[in-house]
Amino acid sequence: MPTDKKRKNRKLKTEAMPEAELATISGEELLIPNGTALDPPHTAAQPAVPRGRHYTVSIAIPGSVIDNTQTTELATAVAGQIARTAAIFKIDEVVVVDDAVNRQEGTVGAGAAFLARVLQFMETPQYLRRALIPMHPDLRLAGALPPLDAPHHMRATEWAMYREGVVVSSIPGEGSLLNVGLDKDAYVPQALRANVRVTLQMGAQPTEMTLQQPSLGAGKQVLFGQLAKPSSPRETKGTYWGYTTRLASSISQAFKDGPYGMYDLAVGTSERGTVVPGPDSLKLPPYQHLLIAFGGPLGLEECVRQDPALQSEHHDPQPQKLFNLYCNTCPEQGSRTIRTEEALLISLSYLQSAIQKPHMQ
Repeated sequence: MPTDKKRKNRKLKTEAMPEAELATISGEELLIPNGTALDPPHTAAQPAVPRGRHYTVSIAIPGSVIDNTQTTELATAVAGQIARTAAIFKIDEVVVVDDAVNRQEGTVGAGAAFLARVLQFMETPQYLRRALIPMHPDLRLAGALPPLDAPHHMRATEWAMYREGVVVSSIPGEGSLLNVGLDKDAYVPQALRANVRVTLQMGAQPTEMTLQQPSLGAGKQVLFGQLAKPSSPRETKGTYWGYTTRLASSISQAFKDGPYGMYDLAVGTSERGTVVPGPDSLKLPPYQHLLIAFGGPLGLEECVRQDPALQSEHHDPQPQKLFNLYCNTCPEQGSRTIRTEEALLISLSYLQSAIQKPHMQ
């Protein structure tokens, strides 16, 4: 954002203090005279130490948000906004709930399939898309969407400890070559399946080597890499490394078959939920894997009513009973309706402090 060159840079330094004291100070009104910088002389800036993040945050979005759009252009824009919001708030998993009405068993609704395709396209680094994302009519306009610009979407001039790659050639007993978006391929000693996306640990500095394996191209200059878990950047350095996309046939299925096992905390959002006075008043219990569910044009209640598994278990399933917290994150709204892509921005902003607090010790 452009800044006024005449404006002096000012740094605000604070000492560490208990959470209760921080809450008290944040509520005070601080009057600062013009030209005065808050810079206590007895504190010194300390270099930030990277901290790993071991908890995860998932969101569940119904495919009906796409069914409710009138044109492909609008559908693409909505899906792109959801992808951007997920990246901004460091969402680790997006569950697309197929809430299409009268859908035949074994099929996927058009809206859910469209949303999942665009989400996958947006999350994939640009240099891997040609190898990993097949052409499809749903993606006709996706290339014009604003990019996520997430940490794992690296440029050819950037170097980092971790990098995403795709296997371009593999020979049993000799290893594999991977395209990692640089002028040289990366080499790992394991034989991997071709056209598979993997996360590589590349080291703090590039390690170049000359291939000795004849089938992979003896004499070729490559970069040495090691296989890593996709969660390693987040767990070791706290670096956001994109989201995974999962299709769920119903809202109850969103709670199952996830990559983290069971979610130990579930939050539902609805205009008919409990009103919390403000974000600072909301406290979440300790958790490891959080799921936040959003409704479609007819609300989260309709997703619950359309769920055949919940209908068979309960005569009149109530969404409040499915979630640990069922809340309204935008009380006294001025519009009769809040679109799902808008609710996503509002709710994640509202919940951001509560999401982080249990893990700030």
